[in-house]
Amino acid sequence: MKKIYKIISRKWAAGDLVRIKAANWDGDTYNSIGIVLREIEEGAQAPLFPAVLVYDTVRQEQRALYLYDVELISAAS
Repeated sequence: MKKIYKIISRKWAAGDLVRIKAANWDGDTYNSIGIVLREIEEGAQAPLFPAVLVYDTVRQEQRALYLYDVELISAAS
């Protein structure tokens, strides 16, 4: 039986549950779970590296993260 996959593209929304997989400056990886607070806008031009503001549940603080550091676990409804 062949599996059929459907990829849906949408903007990041406040309340999205994400997995944080970021690398520190010394090469160590940092893994955590977070909640997207908002997408970071940088004026009229499209940013080269889009970012979102995420509440990190382990560090218990807000962090600005590039999209390559986050993975969607569950979308906000």
